[in-house]
Amino acid sequence: MSSLVPLKSLELEASQKGTPQEALDFLKSRLSGDSRPAVEKLLLKFEKRLQKEAKEKERLEALLKFERELASKGCKLIAGLDEAGRGPLVGPVVAAAVILPPGLFLEGVDDSKKLTPAKRETLDKVIREKAVAFGLGQASAKEIDQINIYQAARLAMERAIQALPVAPDGLLTDAMPLPHYKHLQQKAMNHGDSLSMSIAAASILAKVARDRMMVEMDALYPGYGFASHKGYGTEQHLAAIKEIGLCPEHRLSFAPVAQTQASKDPRGTFGFWKGKLEETSTLAELKQAGLSLKRLAGETLTESDLARLREVYALRAAQLKGTNK
Repeated sequence: MSSLVPLKSLELEASQKGTPQEALDFLKSRLSGDSRPAVEKLLLKFEKRLQKEAKEKERLEALLKFERELASKGCKLIAGLDEAGRGPLVGPVVAAAVILPPGLFLEGVDDSKKLTPAKRETLDKVIREKAVAFGLGQASAKEIDQINIYQAARLAMERAIQALPVAPDGLLTDAMPLPHYKHLQQKAMNHGDSLSMSIAAASILAKVARDRMMVEMDALYPGYGFASHKGYGTEQHLAAIKEIGLCPEHRLSFAPVAQTQASKDPRGTFGFWKGKLEETSTLAELKQAGLSLKRLAGETLTESDLARLREVYALRAAQLKGTNK
């Protein structure tokens, strides 16, 4: 009799079915006519799983909207691009480019920031296995200081494209137009890692790759806690900077780092910024140093000091223009 069927064993057997629909159909067929309250709860449990699957499928369908738009324009190899590491005070910014098979559903794929580290690691493996191709690129802390974080993120994306083993004919990016690839169909969108399957996949690969770099960096430069906070400006990190000083991977153009560096410079704050301007070797570097000075030192220098530094800037600009740099 169905009333004597052990529900635990039936639930286990149902859980081994291929899909939630198959599991629910199996239970309904085995428990037809069974009026026990526990049976109703068990069926409800599997109905919720089916609803969850349907909702996830709907979400994944929506994530393929922009891939399908480019495909309708003739694109066959569409690369999604995203970066990780704009905000930290240390280390490179890392980008990934991912080309997925058309119509592929990657269950659980989402903006990497919404996922746990364990989920990102699992999906990183799945993406690498199922992608048509993927590539990683990065821009170093030094490059970030030279050209600013926005341009460095763009550079990392371009390098990720160059690392692809096949050439894409369409690009989807997270709010980052790529002028060097203007000959390709491309679409840049805000919050792209929540709107596109390919961009979301790229965000996961970039985040996992950068987090692994920070764990390695933690071993090279102990005491900062890079493995735990991944280079962000946490209280632990800021305290370590004050106590230990800076490591070679710190981004000198970022406010907490620059301010610490200036406060420890034996030349004083004015001398520090004067040296920053005079040590530049290109006009681009000088411009970036000037922007950093304007953004970071306004409250720590007198108007007289700022006026003198503007003179230093003008003199250095004339020198660099004279050497065509």
